[in-house]
This record gives sequence, C-alpha cells and structure tokens, in this order.
Amino acid sequence: MKTFIVSAAHLIAGLLLAAIVTAADAAEIPEGDYYIVAKHSYKALTAFEGKHGEIVLGQSARKSKDGPAQLWTITRATGETNDATYQIRSRRYGTYLAGGDEDENGNTRVVLEDEQSAGGWRFKPHLNSYGIELDDSGTTLNVRANERADDAQIIVYDASLDDNAQWLLYPAGNGDRPAAASAAVSEFDNLNKRYRLAPMPAAAPEANRLRRTKLMDDQPSGVFVKKGEAVSVTAEGLPRSPDGLTIMIGPMNSFYDERPQDDPQLVIAKQGRTDFTAKRDGLIYFRYVDSGFNAALPPIDVVIVRGGSSIPLYVKGKTSFEDWRKMLTDMPGAPFVEMISERVAITATRKVYMRAPQDDPVEILDTIEQILGWYDALSGLDGSSRLHRPSRLRMHYQQDTVTPAKVFDDGVYMYAGNYFMGVPGSNMGDLLDVNKLRQAWSIWHETGHMYQQEDWTWGEIVETTVNIYSLNAQAHFDHPSRLKERDDSTGKTPLDLAARYLARKTRDFDNEKQMRAIADDDDELWVRLVMFDQLRRGLGEDFYPKLHRYYREHPLDDANKQDTVKVQTFILRASTVANQDLTRFFSDWGLHIEQETADRLKRLNLPPADPQLSRVGLNVASR
Repeated sequence: MKTFIVSAAHLIAGLLLAAIVTAADAAEIPEGDYYIVAKHSYKALTAFEGKHGEIVLGQSARKSKDGPAQLWTITRATGETNDATYQIRSRRYGTYLAGGDEDENGNTRVVLEDEQSAGGWRFKPHLNSYGIELDDSGTTLNVRANERADDAQIIVYDASLDDNAQWLLYPAGNGDRPAAASAAVSEFDNLNKRYRLAPMPAAAPEANRLRRTKLMDDQPSGVFVKKGEAVSVTAEGLPRSPDGLTIMIGPMNSFYDERPQDDPQLVIAKQGRTDFTAKRDGLIYFRYVDSGFNAALPPIDVVIVRGGSSIPLYVKGKTSFEDWRKMLTDMPGAPFVEMISERVAITATRKVYMRAPQDDPVEILDTIEQILGWYDALSGLDGSSRLHRPSRLRMHYQQDTVTPAKVFDDGVYMYAGNYFMGVPGSNMGDLLDVNKLRQAWSIWHETGHMYQQEDWTWGEIVETTVNIYSLNAQAHFDHPSRLKERDDSTGKTPLDLAARYLARKTRDFDNEKQMRAIADDDDELWVRLVMFDQLRRGLGEDFYPKLHRYYREHPLDDANKQDTVKVQTFILRASTVANQDLTRFFSDWGLHIEQETADRLKRLNLPPADPQLSRVGLNVASR
C-alpha cells in the first residue's frame, strides 16, 4: 500500500474554485482606519522599509510594535462620481496604494505614491471578504504565490475568489489584540440541533505558528442536509466583524483529484435568522474563528430551526456508550457517523462504521489522542510559551466519499492535506479498530504529515522525515523498529541498505538514481530515514524537540523557501541545536555543504561531533 501527502498545488487550489470576479458590484465601505488582512494567512497588509531603505508592501502577522505600518485609511476618492471608488492611505507614511511597474518575474508591484498618483480601488464583496480591484482593471491585490510567510510580496494580479486574492477589513481600535485561546468549550446537542460555539483559532495563523499544515478550524453539527433542502439557522451573539459565523455544507476539503464542485457550500450567517437552500449533499459544519483583530469573541448560540437530519454524533465526555448505541439504532438511515474529542474528529460512513469491531468510541479517540500527545512531545510542544503550545484545533480523519474509486487504483491507502486526512472507502475501518490503530504504520505516517515542519522539508525527504513521527509511535507502542524489518525479497533491512550506501566511495543524499542503485522501489526513503534516526539516537531524545522549537522561533522567510536553502539551513540549525559541528556526519551521508555554510559553521566554533555518528546502529567500517 502507498500513502501520499497532497501536493502543494492540491493544497492551494482545493478550498475554493478560482473564478474571475466580474459580476459583483463594488461595495460601499465606511470611511476610516482599517487592518486589511489576507484571508489565506490572516496576516495584515504592512508597509515597511526594505534592505536598501525602499518602502516595501508585504503581509505580516499582527504585531503591536508595527502600529501604523499595518493601519490603512480608506476614503472615497475625490473628484469621482462613483462613490464606490476609494483611496487607501498608509497611516505610517502618509502616501497611497497604487499599481507600480513590473518586477523581474513579470508581476505588477504594489507601491505607495502621493495623492495625485493614488490608485482608485473598488471593493468587490465575496462572503465575508473583498477583492480589492485597481481602477476597474479586473486585477486585484494578491499575495504572490499564496505565500503564508511574513513579508510575502503583495502584487496586482487577476481577480479571483482564491483566498490569497481576498481581504478581510477590520476597523482599527476594535479591541485590537493578539488572538487568544478561549477558555470556553463548545457544546453540541445535535438531536435538538442546538449549539453553543466557542471561537476556535483560525487554521492559517496556527499553521504559520507551528510551521506545518492547516488543521480543522470548523466544528461539527451532527446534521446532514440534502441538495435542494431549505435550511434555516438562527445565531445570537454574533460579533460585528468578519470573524462571524460561516455555515458550511460539506467539510473543508482538497480531495485527491480536486473536483471544485465538491467544495463546501459557504453561507455567512446573520444575527438572527439566516435562510438558504443547500446546493449539495453534506454534513453541516460551523466555522467561528478568532483572528485577533477584534475584541475578545464570546461564545455564540446557534440553532438549526429548519432542514437537515441528525446523524449519530459522539462527543467525548458528554455521550455515554449506551446513548451512542441508541443513536445508531434509532438512525438507521443516517449516511454518516461522527466522533469528536477535544483534539480529534472522525467522519465515517455509517456503512463502514457498522462493519468495524464496534469498540467504545472513547477508546478510539483516546488512542489517537495518545499518538498526538507523543507527536506533540517530539515536536517540542511542551506548553512552555504560547509559541510552543499544542494546537487546540482538531485532527480530522475523514472518509473520502467524493473521489472516484479508480483514482485510488494505484494503492492509495490514505492521504494528508490541509484541514483533514482523507481515507478511501473501507480503509476507514482501520481507524475505527483500536487494535489496528496500535499497529497501523500508515495511519501514524499520515498523521505525521500533519506535523512535518515545512521549513526543513525539502522535496526529496517529504516521504522520509514524516516517518520520524511513525518511528516514535512504533516505539511507544513497544513494537520493533521498522528500520530492522527485513524485506521479504532481498532479506535486507533499511539498516543494511544504509550501510551499503555509506560504503560507497561517492555519495549524494538527494540523488534518486544513486539511491535506487542501493535500494529498489521506495526503499530509498528508508535509507534516508536512517540518517534522521541516527540524529536522535546519537544526539539524544531531546534533539528533535529542540529542533522543532528552534524552527518555530526562527521561521524561514519568503525569500528562503527554495530546497537548496532549506538543506543548508538544516545543516546549520541541526549543528546549532546539537551544539556540535555536524559537518563530518552530513558529509558522510552525502549532503553537499556549500562554502558559505561551512564558513558559518566554522564561525560558530562548535566542538566536532563524534566521527562515528554516521555508523550508529550500522556495521560499517570507519573511513
């Protein structure tokens, strides 16, 4: 069986279908000071000085020290007959947003100009956000290449409904503060369709904090609606803010073959009653998140007053096993079942669930939470600071009922993407079997993808470093290491293959052809894994927690995301965290060390690592 992580292209395009905004009328915006916040990242449009003293426009996280650099005064353009045309003025510099010239990549820059050269901007509404169009041109403010990093470039590009082309407007002074964890806990009564929802952290800032994939930031209703069904929802206590309530039909998804028509239907709820017609079959979810650009958000009360049918919903700590069995008996026609705990959500078809061993849901949820706890510890998420606390967002394991079965003919067992992990068909049954959970490498593996830090994951090791986490689960479950498992056809273990690789006169760690000369098929992934496991075994169990913390404290910026930079940065940072010069170790393994990296390592004046570090666990003669 093969497992996959969804590619970057899948993750970028999966949420919303890109579409040119031509039909939407420009909205009337109250004049005043605003934070203008990119919807895909929850980072604010920011004016700051570049390396050479020039003014640069980028996005950055909410920071009180940036003050006026993130504040923009929106006023109606003078001399315009169309009241929906505006000028956008920097509070820091007193100059105005305008379209600039093309850069070396053919992107149209966004610049600051005097009032006479200011751009005329129109705000095209979409859900709770706006496309900000320049001079009726069909082009809008965009964050280049969907980047989430601080200082990512702002350009003018084709209008679309993609989140990196949509902007949220937060009035300045509206209780500005960093996003905070809510002490309140959501309550779910899906039988009576009544809910009290506490705000969740938004997925994008959490992913940026942790330097990894987005987790589930919506909450379940335990109610299923059919296409064409009339739905009415009441909401009380909604804040006057873009951080309101979004009603979703169908979960957030970026399915394996990306069929945009199967994306969730999104409806922005109003204070009081909201009526709409379901455009697709699906479970109802609620998205109520705290961006940090408001006063503290209160819990809200939500009722589905019309439409939908309840499904079995297990809430750990609230639902008894007897109540769960009764729901399953009383709802034989329910298409899905869901189980949730503080950190886990599982969505499976009722058909697959009923074929599973019928373990108590609390055992299933507790086992997964146990694995997440081990991965948190490995990732240095020890709660020592806000930066290093585990995420409150749930890990969503979701049966894929959308992708055609033929897409999975190549043996896809499970896959990871933004917001969820997709499980094709009957494979979902393994997640519902406690005994299999304690043996299921593939489930540990895909869960590990949700923990991989993007700043030290370059192309050749995406399917390698994920198994740092899998080995961790395997050890905690007291199973023999997979690195010692013999291949049925060759009789060789990954440790044997690594020894064979290290015995070569020339070695290139990222050279697939060379690796495949040592290891057939996917075995090259295991050879590379030996190197990463040696860092743990040779440098101590605290190496990886320290490494994860270091990367959170020193994230790579937009200019340093290339694989070559990631490799050199990893060599430097691994040495820094280990407090040892690992030059010999990485050279033994065939990682190319550039002269600049070697010079920087020399300046750190670290003691050299044990020259036998690359032989840990292997039968390889010293060179």
